[in-house]
Order: sequence, then structure tokens, then C-alpha cells
Amino acid sequence: MAQPQFRAGQRVHVQRGGAVGAPSGFFAIVSALPRESGPQKYRVRGDAEPFDRIIDEGRIEAISYE
Repeated sequence: MAQPQFRAGQRVHVQRGGAVGAPSGFFAIVSALPRESGPQKYRVRGDAEPFDRIIDEGRIEAISYE
């Protein structure tokens, strides 16, 4: 089984995915969800949101701090 690409606490950028869903912006990974089938999913939280969202790995980009 492949390991998740992102780890808890990591800051990421989420790309908007269609008309419905999380807005694009910066989020923190809360946890990787158990993989059942399909893409890896993560629980993420936006800076200004008091709740978590579930996002597919394909919509997440690592933030580079160069």
C-alpha cells in the first residue's frame, strides 16, 4: 500500500474543483484518510474556517518555502 504524499500539519494549496467544493486557497493537512478505493483523500482545514473539509490528493499542491 502506498504512503500518503502529504503529512499532518503540512501547509498546502488547494485548487478549486468545479462549481461545488472547497474554495481554492491555503489549508493545513489535518490527516490522511484510510484509502479504500480511488484517489487518496485528506482532511484539511482552511485558516479562516472552524471546520474540516475532505479533499482528493489531485487537488492539493505542496507549498515550497524557497
